[in-house]
Amino acid sequence: MSRPKAPDLLTTARQLLLNELLPALPHELHYEARMIANAMIIAARDQQQGSSCVAQECRQLQTLLDAPNNGDLDELRKQLASAIRQGRFDQHPGLHRGLLQINRNQLAINSPKAVRD
Repeated sequence: MSRPKAPDLLTTARQLLLNELLPALPHELHYEARMIANAMIIAARDQQQGSSCVAQECRQLQTLLDAPNNGDLDELRKQLASAIRQGRFDQHPGLHRGLLQINRNQLAINSPKAVRD
């Protein structure tokens, strides 16, 4: 018997919360229960897609910055912010496209309905 994965556990718990517990809760707690359910589905998507999203962002920032592959996302973000403040990206053709893709990848986890193709 295989051990259940975190996204499956979160999805099952979310369904139980919405289908069984929410109807039994007082109406004034429904909003909070739905917020918890939304947090659970975001956490499940993050478990499934988060590592890939981070890796893609690292690759895109490395390409934009022409930086070495050190894998430190926070450092790459700081370098990009600094370069933008210095005006190095004022006329860069790939900045908008790269940042748009990074945001789309993050939205696919946090708010997939907001992603429009």
